Amino acid sequence: MNTLQVSPNILQWAADYCGLSVYELIDLLKAPASKHEALMSGNLTIGQIEKLAKKTQLPFGYFFLDTPPQINLNRIPDLRQLPEAIPLSNNFFDTLDDILHKQQWYLDYIKEHGINKLDFVGKFDSSISIEIIASDIRNTLNLTMQEQKKCTKFEDFYRLFSNKAEDIGVLVFKNSIVKNNTRRSLSVNEFRGFAIADNYAPLIFINGKDFPAAWIFTLAHELVHIWLGKSGISNISDEQIDLNNKLEKYCNQVAAELLIPKKLFLDAWEKHPEIEVLSKEFTVSKQMIARRAYSFNKISRKDYINATQVKKNMNLTKKSDNNHSDPYRSYPIRNSKRVTNAIINTAMSGDMMLREAASLLNIKPHTIIELSKRRVN
Repeated sequence: MNTLQVSPNILQWAADYCGLSVYELIDLLKAPASKHEALMSGNLTIGQIEKLAKKTQLPFGYFFLDTPPQINLNRIPDLRQLPEAIPLSNNFFDTLDDILHKQQWYLDYIKEHGINKLDFVGKFDSSISIEIIASDIRNTLNLTMQEQKKCTKFEDFYRLFSNKAEDIGVLVFKNSIVKNNTRRSLSVNEFRGFAIADNYAPLIFINGKDFPAAWIFTLAHELVHIWLGKSGISNISDEQIDLNNKLEKYCNQVAAELLIPKKLFLDAWEKHPEIEVLSKEFTVSKQMIARRAYSFNKISRKDYINATQVKKNMNLTKKSDNNHSDPYRSYPIRNSKRVTNAIINTAMSGDMMLREAASLLNIKPHTIIELSKRRVN
């Protein structure tokens, strides 16, 4: 059968778009292993190209280009800073579409119920001092340091933190897969989170593939985006030192002040100048404590880099957060507890078909009934 030459650059781009390696992309063709080398070099038949186009959901004609096309799929600004970031794949865009669909439903829902505009969205700009905006976020959330320090695990603090955000009207979603598909994992190398600063239904998405301690920092970072009224996709982490984007740098600084106020940190450091001790005291990562210590000239850059290197090594063994023994606890976390409750209440009152409610939450209709019997908290 005659073959055509597809540019290897196009194959790499198509693989990146799907969140796959080139080998995994070619494996979609189910060809014998002996054929893989030729296929990966771009020697494909028309039928194979058609199959790849269908599998990747990319236009057939794209595979005949010499260089990857410029596709502006972003509905929110791409503010990612880490140099190792890979192109956003359709796993990301399908997740974004799913979240936007839920947000639109919720906007219609709250308009029917007369919900008011949220005054904290876009309340400040980046000319405001870091301390003022961090204090305002904490006060609006009604998050006390006593509550924070009572949390003995990162997961506990994240739960407290996200619940506080939901209580004031911020929709918080956390998932490590696309919708409910365990075969489509999200990648931390793509993004850690994103924020959409809507005046009525602001939302934050947390990539659950990350560490629990990272969920906390990402949530804090994205909350700053909400307070600034600036939507965006982020992949920064708590240990990042040099950032080119002024907005992301500012959001990082406010997030650090929000979670570990300068005065409290310096007082604690005087008593116990140990990273591990303060990590437990503030219920944040050791890397974040190291970052604060470095910022205030309490440790050297070398010691700081050594502390962050530990995290990079740990990333090799990180497991997905979706292995819940009780899936009913995970559904509201994936879909925002506030949104989940609204959908369930609407369905059980008869104002929405169970099938439609289930589709919104990416679950089965009978699961809606079961969820209605349980408290979503």
